[in-house]
Amino acid sequence: MSDHTTIIVEWYGPYTYDEINENPDWENGLYLATGKLKYEREATIQYCGITEGSYHKRLKNHHKVHEINREQEFWIGEVAYPSNASRYFLEMAESMIVYFWQPELNERKKLSIPKPITLLNKWYKGNCTARYRQHSLCKDLADVLSWDGELWRSGNLQVWEE
Repeated sequence: MSDHTTIIVEWYGPYTYDEINENPDWENGLYLATGKLKYEREATIQYCGITEGSYHKRLKNHHKVHEINREQEFWIGEVAYPSNASRYFLEMAESMIVYFWQPELNERKKLSIPKPITLLNKWYKGNCTARYRQHSLCKDLADVLSWDGELWRSGNLQVWEE
């Protein structure tokens, strides 16, 4: 049996660049940058990254995300499990998303097969209430992605209240 890690990421958004700047205390996690590049007709996930500092400072100086010149929005990803996730877990989750999704602006990690991992993505609106349906820009990023070193597995979860 292989050494296999499970990571749960809670995604919040979408937020505009200005909304992130208004919240400098948001920090430490993953982010997805969505929108359209020059000449593109459809908005999509363009970049996945991580920060150990504030999202505000990371995005302010990030040359890649500023290439998204139309319909730019951001999703903030907080690692819910394991709690107090180190950079190692942030990088594992980022590697999984970049390899599986192949965002246009990510140059590194597109070719590197991730370590065995199961990534569970949970989606929330910007006001922190649960999303019952995935946002259209993230619909192709499965709620569950699992790579065991040989086989990929993926799927979406249903959300309901009791």
